[in-house]
Amino acid sequence: MRRLVLCVMCALWAAAAVHTQGAPDVEVSSLLDVYAGYNFNNPPSGANGTNQNVVRAFDQRSGSLSLSLLEVTLKSKPEPVGFTLTLTTGKTADLVHYNPGEDKFKLFQQVFITTSAGNWTVDVGKFVTALGAEVIESSTNDNYSRSLPFVYAIPFYHTGIRASTSLGSGWGLQAMLVNGWDVTEDNNSKKSFHMAVNYANERLSFVQNVISGDEAIAPASGARTVWDTVLFYTLGADKVGLNFDYGEDKSASAKWLGYAVYYRRALPRGRALALRHSYLDDKDGFRTGVVQKLSEFTITYEYHIGSSISRFEVRFDSSNQPFFLNDSGAATKKQQVTVMYSQVFKF
Repeated sequence: MRRLVLCVMCALWAAAAVHTQGAPDVEVSSLLDVYAGYNFNNPPSGANGTNQNVVRAFDQRSGSLSLSLLEVTLKSKPEPVGFTLTLTTGKTADLVHYNPGEDKFKLFQQVFITTSAGNWTVDVGKFVTALGAEVIESSTNDNYSRSLPFVYAIPFYHTGIRASTSLGSGWGLQAMLVNGWDVTEDNNSKKSFHMAVNYANERLSFVQNVISGDEAIAPASGARTVWDTVLFYTLGADKVGLNFDYGEDKSASAKWLGYAVYYRRALPRGRALALRHSYLDDKDGFRTGVVQKLSEFTITYEYHIGSSISRFEVRFDSSNQPFFLNDSGAATKKQQVTVMYSQVFKF
């Protein structure tokens, strides 16, 4: 509750400062994300929001109404220097900042300055990752829950420097040098390097990412590398997509592979139907703690009322190992079925 009040106070102070200084180039936006759902395995609720829905990024609770995310973003254009500040609170902010010592930074999902140098745009600070087909804010995705590659194959955010440029004819290039995966203060003296090539036209979007760097804590060493491919194609009311990830961590002699396929059909009167299937092969147990193959299938019905987004979702998760919780809280189940209702208010 204290963090919620602090987030609101910071947002009000920033908005008032922007208004007082008469800065029309500063955009202010916010969202509130809440959900309620039920897990048919009926796992018990635990203290401090214990994860009931295993393999979920942020929709981890069953049988209760939950505040997932309250977010306020302020953004200004680089004329010549701009900034982005994203303030967050709620369970999502806790889960994004899961690494030891990151708790003190979770109010600030993003905080970076932006400037231009010729045809390049340069960001310095903390920013969300460019990898993956989905993002932290559910309203930007086609489904409410997140895919298995989003949860296990890629990072959430980075701290460092990022440079982007347009190559013309729809092509773009991005590079960044960062502290690593999901850390504000580096856990070692080594950096990670990211490179992305992207292309977009009115129907097709494509991004090829690669990130590599030593994420191990001494005396261990060895590069962690992920190749991430995102492809979407839209034709009329239909959209299809593919996300593929391949990762390796040499310090742990571990590899993992994941993919997600997407289909979305836009319907009349602000409604939509979205389907997703995703898969993760954690062949060395490095990402999930168990050597296993996970899969999920999700169907989401969406409708808009004004600026709010309502979604009803059914999801089926499975593993080739007992990984999901039973009604006593033990991991004896190989399947998990959940239903979810979510509401996102955008301001």
